[in-house]
Amino acid sequence: MSYTEYDSIKIKLRIANDSMRDEIELYMQEIDDLLDNRLRARLGAVNIYGDEIILPLTSETVPELPLELKGIANNLVVAKIRLQNSEKPMLWDAEVNILDNYLDRVYGYIRGTAYRPRRSISLSPETGAIAQVVTVTGSGFAPTQKLTIEWSGGDIVTTATDVISTNKGAFTFTFPIPAGTANGAYTLKVHDTFGGMVPNFQVI
Repeated sequence: MSYTEYDSIKIKLRIANDSMRDEIELYMQEIDDLLDNRLRARLGAVNIYGDEIILPLTSETVPELPLELKGIANNLVVAKIRLQNSEKPMLWDAEVNILDNYLDRVYGYIRGTAYRPRRSISLSPETGAIAQVVTVTGSGFAPTQKLTIEWSGGDIVTTATDVISTNKGAFTFTFPIPAGTANGAYTLKVHDTFGGMVPNFQVI
């Protein structure tokens, strides 16, 4: 796998044939190595769950390879080629700055602690009456772990009965709003051994 894409770079350079393919692929490898080095510095070797962080990032790794990062990688190749041909560093410097700002925004500043996947959780719908079936989805939790579910209104019955995250830390389950639940605001706490998230639900 690669962060860069030859066809996209060729289009950006307005090259109609493959006459520069070998040269472009050398620069692609250089940028792929640069990104791996920058990402390793940000993410470390393992995350907080003790799982190895595999590089290069792909659609199957945790974290996944974001589309935005692929676009930045392609722009870096183009900037590197133009730097070599014109020896003007402005475009290259600008693209490196964009990369650094992106890495800060998505992965945080370089630090000594292990990488913590960004948790997310959503309820659908977020409001409803008694017997309303609520679908809960989440990601960024500890992989292949039984999650603890706590409803502030008392006991609930989830489907599946045991909510276990996937090997990528994602999960989905449903539950109906229990009979006898009064109107008002409630919370649903979903957590693993490392912590959790608490979204809100409004019973109407």
